[in-house]
Amino acid sequence: MKKQHHTTHYLPCFAPWLTTLAFCCQFLMVPEIWAALPPSPKTIRFRVPLWILQNGIPITPPLLQEDLAFFADSAPLKIIRQTEPGSPTLLFLAFDLVGDLTTITPAKQAIINQVQELGPEYWVGLILAQETLSVLQEPTRNKKLLQEKIEGTRQIGKAGLLESIKALADFSSSLMHRSEVRIGVILVTDSDVGNYRFDYLNSSINQSDRRDLSRRFPDRALQEELLRISNAIVAFPVPLLVVHVDPRKDRMNRTYQEGLGQVANIMGGRLFLSKSPGDITRTLQEAFDWATSFYVIDFEVPKRSRGLFKIEARFHSSLSPAPYLNYPVQIFFPAKD
Repeated sequence: MKKQHHTTHYLPCFAPWLTTLAFCCQFLMVPEIWAALPPSPKTIRFRVPLWILQNGIPITPPLLQEDLAFFADSAPLKIIRQTEPGSPTLLFLAFDLVGDLTTITPAKQAIINQVQELGPEYWVGLILAQETLSVLQEPTRNKKLLQEKIEGTRQIGKAGLLESIKALADFSSSLMHRSEVRIGVILVTDSDVGNYRFDYLNSSINQSDRRDLSRRFPDRALQEELLRISNAIVAFPVPLLVVHVDPRKDRMNRTYQEGLGQVANIMGGRLFLSKSPGDITRTLQEAFDWATSFYVIDFEVPKRSRGLFKIEARFHSSLSPAPYLNYPVQIFFPAKD
């Protein structure tokens, strides 16, 4: 069989958004969707994703200026912009699919079907998430081209999600903060924690030694890595939706999946797990429903000390039952100039 070759653009892990900014430049500079609002010299502007959930399902009611309030340490924050679903959106689909074709094939078909249903306000980019990120397709509304690229995607070797997720968050967050469009990321994976180049399984050093900590805490190395990633990505509040289409049920993979859920939650998103190959279509449809239903809230925070601070959103509405707001509850304030 003739080996297929794909033209990809590799993004260095230390600053992957530089290349991405370049190929998105033409899109972002369209006058009707580019209207940057400079913050006050005494404040810093933040943009966070927000979902309005009713019975756990995202809904998209019209959001008036007086419907929403944000607070930091009980002090009200000035909301300067609310961007609703249906506005221009860059949606990145990132793939970490290196396992069984019986899982990958229906996953790719389900993704193609969901892409076909997106409205004209969506520009979709395709990314391979391995040790480094590589751009398979720059953002486009050409659905035929997207289908061809998704069908032709070939990934072999080791899982790459843990190595690439910070870079993925970095460049997508950078785009989000440099534009007025919504930026969303759906990361589709079938990764097994035992299929990484690094051995997260923490194999026992001495099988006969009952005091060997690797016997008692086999998932410690994995937990430490997930904690490191969680601490690193808190500075990138971009809507990240992780879809695992082939979750294993052993202890190590359950720890892995719980960690992925924590990472997604920190960024305001969530983890979706398929229960079986027959459940893949429903799981991906749910993820796309979330990807098309988030709001983006721009607000200003008075300058403060560097570090984490908590925010709280309150929704004033007559909707019944009362909706639940899903958003990143911690924000990282950068060093002062």
